Amino acid sequence: MKRGFVPACRLAGCALLSVFGMQAAQAFEGGVAPFPTGSTGEYIAALPPIPGLFAVEQFNYSSSSGLYDNKGNKLPIPFSSSATSVTTRLLASYGVEWLGAKVYTQLVLPVVALHTEVAGHGESHNGLSNVTVTPVLLRWDVAAHTNVTAGFDIALQTGSYNPARTSVAVGYTSWQPVLAIRHNNPEGLDLGISNRLLINDTNSSTHYRSGSAYVADFIGGWNIGKWKVGLTGSYLNQFTDDRQNGVDITGNRARTFALGPTVAYNAGPFSINMNYQKGLYAANTAKSDAVWINFAMPLWLGGGH
Repeated sequence: MKRGFVPACRLAGCALLSVFGMQAAQAFEGGVAPFPTGSTGEYIAALPPIPGLFAVEQFNYSSSSGLYDNKGNKLPIPFSSSATSVTTRLLASYGVEWLGAKVYTQLVLPVVALHTEVAGHGESHNGLSNVTVTPVLLRWDVAAHTNVTAGFDIALQTGSYNPARTSVAVGYTSWQPVLAIRHNNPEGLDLGISNRLLINDTNSSTHYRSGSAYVADFIGGWNIGKWKVGLTGSYLNQFTDDRQNGVDITGNRARTFALGPTVAYNAGPFSINMNYQKGLYAANTAKSDAVWINFAMPLWLGGGH
């Protein structure tokens, strides 16, 4: 999916690109990064300070209609993709502290329906994408309305993957350290950024290793009572080359930037967020537009809350 969620052109589609005598212009294997850029949005460093079990349901639709070269120019290749996803995020807050920080763990379960079309050849694939686990996630309250979070996400080599066709999962594990900061005054300014590295294992089925990348998800807005309005988006910069059978594939590193409006409503026990992120720039990949609807709620509260 970008993987956010899935501007993809896997092996069958990429083979068709050879009809045009051109490379696929798709960094990351199959044009798929192992993290849904832009998905953090409203939930950057937004960890509940009380113990309990919490859920976030995320509904996403994304689409793209072109591939872009290393300079960000659209290539003359008939390509389009669309994807619908439903992702369940389960967050456990333990009500204990370690290193002066509150302690959490997380499980992310994404289900995706993907359709890609290249040069008139279409493929669809539905199923479970890569499951992500966060063994430990820490939150430090560093100032009034300001906190810093650090964790380590592991996007597991799970889900519906087939190296011979369009797939909704990648065929390798990705190791993702995360550091985020958020200032969110309930009566005013909200600013946050989540910084993430994607460090990818080799796909044992194809002997392809997607390059490492930096991802920033960010949000800026203003709280007005129970409402918030603002902007949210993402930036991805691949900083090492892909490798096939131990050989670097040079000059084909992915870069993307997306930005759009966001609105949220906080009803106390639950909250709702909607945002639209338009793909403004892409290089060596597809440019995607995405709509997100997010719903957060507690499943269980501990400590007498």
